[in-house]
Amino acid sequence: MTVSLLQKVGWCQGNEDSPSLGIRMALIRQSAGISRRLTRSENEGSNLGCRFACLTYHMIGEGRSQYILNESQLHAQLSFLESEGYVVDDFETLESRLRSKQGIPNDYVILTVDDGHESSMLAADVLQAHGCRATFFLTRDRCLRKLHFIRESQIRELRRRGFSLGTHGTTHRKLTFMAEQHCIAELSESKQWLEDVLGEEVRHMAAPGGYINSRILRLAYSSGYKLIGTCSERMNSAEMVTLPGTVNRVNIRQRFSLRDFCNAVEGHIGFYAWRQLRAAALAIPKQLLHQ
Repeated sequence: MTVSLLQKVGWCQGNEDSPSLGIRMALIRQSAGISRRLTRSENEGSNLGCRFACLTYHMIGEGRSQYILNESQLHAQLSFLESEGYVVDDFETLESRLRSKQGIPNDYVILTVDDGHESSMLAADVLQAHGCRATFFLTRDRCLRKLHFIRESQIRELRRRGFSLGTHGTTHRKLTFMAEQHCIAELSESKQWLEDVLGEEVRHMAAPGGYINSRILRLAYSSGYKLIGTCSERMNSAEMVTLPGTVNRVNIRQRFSLRDFCNAVEGHIGFYAWRQLRAAALAIPKQLLHQ
């Protein structure tokens, strides 16, 4: 299935002349079947073992931000995972698999939702409808004070519904630019807050903005975190994820077509090469903005 053929049938997300979801699913399954066989073959030849993606969402609704997906987009993406028989897990279940050494299934993906926006409850509804697990990473001060973010009762509701939760900072400040004592406070205070809300230990976090380095990892592990989500847009290898350790995550963006989504899930070389080039191009400007 070539890109030109997909374009001829109106592949682009949101195109009013696009074929129905069912037809697009059939097309992407045919294309993904080739991609999946190549990915598995590459894994076997390189002895990397099972590779899996961790996908990150932020807000569900309407808006222009690249991090806002509408509900139909989320349904379409989860329908693809469901139709292809993926095991969709969260950080909690991933940690359990690592501890028990039970292994990672071939068709495996982790889902996370960052920040704690009020649309997290809608995301939970859609996830539950498709039988998907996910970890919600919450920023303390936003959930305590900011309008349109979930509050303690909703956090506990997410837990009752079977979702796992982790921290996403106290203030969402970028950890790598903070003095060590402030960084420790950011890590520990957000953890203590969420533990108080849930009445249980919190073992997972996602670095705000993806800003992380060896110093932050050392402090996070010392604070009791076992798995840390990054914004390094790469696939994960089951043999490389350790406890404690990090999980590479890909931000799912509004402009992503179903094919883009499939490429992210399946570890398409071209997709991830482009993400790495983009990250490298933005690295220096980001550093200069914080000097």
